[in-house]
Amino acid sequence: MGYGFVGFVGIAKESTWGTPVAVASGDFIEALSENLTLVIDRFDTRNIAGKYSEPDDTTGLRRVEGELVAMGHPHYFGYFLRGLTNSGSISVVLSGFLWKHTYLTPTADASTLAPVPSYTVEVFRDVTSAHRYAGAVFNRGVLAVQPNQDLRTTLSVIAKTSSVISKSTPTYTTSPVDPFTFDSCSVSIAGAATPYVEGLTLTLDNQLVAVNALANTNEVVAIKRNGPQLSLLAGTFTFENLTEYNAFVQQSEQAWKIAFFRAQSFALVFDFPRVIYTAHPLGVPGRERLTVAFEAKARYHAGSLTAYQIDLTNTKSSYA
Repeated sequence: MGYGFVGFVGIAKESTWGTPVAVASGDFIEALSENLTLVIDRFDTRNIAGKYSEPDDTTGLRRVEGELVAMGHPHYFGYFLRGLTNSGSISVVLSGFLWKHTYLTPTADASTLAPVPSYTVEVFRDVTSAHRYAGAVFNRGVLAVQPNQDLRTTLSVIAKTSSVISKSTPTYTTSPVDPFTFDSCSVSIAGAATPYVEGLTLTLDNQLVAVNALANTNEVVAIKRNGPQLSLLAGTFTFENLTEYNAFVQQSEQAWKIAFFRAQSFALVFDFPRVIYTAHPLGVPGRERLTVAFEAKARYHAGSLTAYQIDLTNTKSSYA
């Protein structure tokens, strides 16, 4: 019998898309859930078969997809950001101890085979051996925070291959122990702090698709973009005034900054220089307190050459 609490997830950066690598010590993730799955397509090759029973079909493409849900931990959150943005510059905050990793909108593809960096993901489900997913890329990242919650990260994953291997021995980073959480989060709009955001979701959608071809294989041959990266914001406002509604009506662009800070200088800051509301629905559903479920998008800023800047400060010197 397999127990979920005994399982583990490990992640390792690949040099070449689809070539698996071993997970190093400290690069194991204390995840909340995962459902990475191998799906084998099937297709019919015969109909007129002279019998009442269903004729044999034929196996087709082998596709690996699923989601990985984990807390926004200061250590391995850098893997998520690098995998979503295909970027990452490093600056020293405190020599030998603290580094700041900066992530911007993608400006190029990681390779001709995969537009974003690829990873090998090892998943142990407490049944004999581990499953290894090679050529895994992050199609979409949904980062959500609300009261009594960590910065909850949901990664949509597309991978090239699936195999079964001997399980590793997981080791986890011990500094820090805690993730970025709601009580370490602050939001500012147009340069002013606001207490009216009750919940917030940030989405980086790379719009990736798996490509299959006549290449003497039943596996994915490449992963490509099916559109530009989308940078979306959504959440809930306390309905206290008409300031944000007027910004929606006038279609005014505003700068947004979302910041998380933990002890020992661990920090995560999202800076969106041009945010415009796409929905700000009003209504009175009943006698309860009124809120507004807003939607917005982050636009490209010509001055900074990006739609966003994400700064992660931690004790890891590199994710390259």
